[in-house]
Amino acid sequence: MLDQESLVDIHVLHRQGCSIRGISRQLGISRNTVRRYLRDITQSPQYAPREARPSKLDAFKPYVLRN
Repeated sequence: MLDQESLVDIHVLHRQGCSIRGISRQLGISRNTVRRYLRDITQSPQYAPREARPSKLDAFKPYVLRN
C-alpha cells in the first residue's frame, strides 16, 4: 500500500536522476506503479474501503448472547 511518503520518495528519487527501474527496486514497488505516479504529479493513492467479512461465529452469536 502506497502512502504519501512513498509518493514523495518517488518524485525525489526521479529528480535525483534515478531510473524507474532503480526507484522500483529501492522502494519495493512495481515499475508500472512508479511510472503511473511520475506521469501524473497530482495523482495520489486512493483505496476503496473494504466490506466487513462475516465471522465464523456469526451463526452462533444469538446462542452465545442468550446465555
